[in-house]
Amino acid sequence: MILLKRYINLKIVLIGYSGRISMKEDNVIKKSILSILVFIIFVIIAFYFIFKDTSLKEVVENFTNSNKLYIILAIFCMFLYNVFEALNLKVILSFLKNKVKLRNCYKYAIGAFFAASITPSSSGGDPMAFYLMSKDKIHVSHAVITLLIKLLIYQLVVIILSVLSFIISYREIVPVLGNMKYLTYLGITLNCLVFCLYFLLIFQKKIIVFFIELFCKLLNKLHYKKTAILKIKINNQLDEYSNAIAILKNNKIMFLKIIFITLIQMLFYFSIPYLVYLALGYNENSLFHFISIQAILYATVSSLPFPGAVGISETVFMKLYQKLFNLAILGSAMFITRFINFYLFVIYTGTLLLFFITKDYIAKNRKRKN
Repeated sequence: MILLKRYINLKIVLIGYSGRISMKEDNVIKKSILSILVFIIFVIIAFYFIFKDTSLKEVVENFTNSNKLYIILAIFCMFLYNVFEALNLKVILSFLKNKVKLRNCYKYAIGAFFAASITPSSSGGDPMAFYLMSKDKIHVSHAVITLLIKLLIYQLVVIILSVLSFIISYREIVPVLGNMKYLTYLGITLNCLVFCLYFLLIFQKKIIVFFIELFCKLLNKLHYKKTAILKIKINNQLDEYSNAIAILKNNKIMFLKIIFITLIQMLFYFSIPYLVYLALGYNENSLFHFISIQAILYATVSSLPFPGAVGISETVFMKLYQKLFNLAILGSAMFITRFINFYLFVIYTGTLLLFFITKDYIAKNRKRKN
């Protein structure tokens, strides 16, 4: 079910785009409002359970006594996470001969972050990025290929970091997790499966065609009337995208560049708990230790069908980091970390996205009047 939701996230690749944008502006707004409401409900529930065992006063006191330099560095790392996402998008779009500014790519990156954060299994991130690209007149196939390449390499880097981290920290992590170890197994397995799906979509057209044929036969047996039309649409889009992919596959330097950028991006993100650790006055454990644990946490929760993995991330954090932080301060460490690497940037990216959309809307209206 979770894998299916991640696949739906890529349905823009296969259907519904015969040279036109299928995502209408009013639908985007309605879906965004609904997602925000669901997200707020999840946050309220999560916060209720968080502050059952940890008082808000305690969190405020620990934050007040923390080293603010490390807190600022943690926030800056999160800012760089989105900047490097934008840089990846610019590298791919530029390779596809699109003249696009880093500012615009940053808009796509923060839009994807915000939408991914408030939708189950991060399913809204790429459609939002695609929508913003389409508003900037980027060609449909270029936008889709850009998102696919970025996703493939992102998934590859996350899998490598999480699997290596899990192998290295296995003896330490599994006893601490208890029954939650099965959730970690599930998360890593799902990430591997999603990576395989992305890989097939980009590099193995014949296998995808085989599954399409199989799927269409199943639809025929179920007496679905529009099977033939659906099949034609899918095949036409596959032909269009395979031409662009053929160019990308021959540019290994670009792939290595994106892998490097993504690796640095994820290291910035995974370093945030360590900076919080230093901010709270600890220094016994290494940065490497924190990066490995955060990679496992990320792989565990990233594919789960909850907006921003709210509630689950907090629970797994409390399990994984209980030996690194003093138990008296663990709740505060978790809240400060999650506030920096998630809640603060949901507010920031949401506000900035609203600004970009409003600015574009005003500019569009001015052109119409002139």
